Amino acid sequence: MDGVQRYIANADDRPADEVERADAALAALAAQYLSSGAVTEIYIYTTDIAAGEGAETILASERYGDSVTFVNGFRFIEDLHS
Repeated sequence: MDGVQRYIANADDRPADEVERADAALAALAAQYLSSGAVTEIYIYTTDIAAGEGAETILASERYGDSVTFVNGFRFIEDLHS
């Protein structure tokens, strides 16, 4: 998803073509599952804050706002050890 790639690039202040494509692919995969009706909720776990926020923001603009939750991977790991 180009929108996620641009979001990450803006957040990190770097050219979009330097953004890891796997980060944007996470959002694309989530959109595919949501649009097919295979799932009604998606949780995106990543330690890349810009990627998680970008996926959540762009998918919300594509009508999936209530269905997508970004989970900060670092916080998740901390919670497991607490």
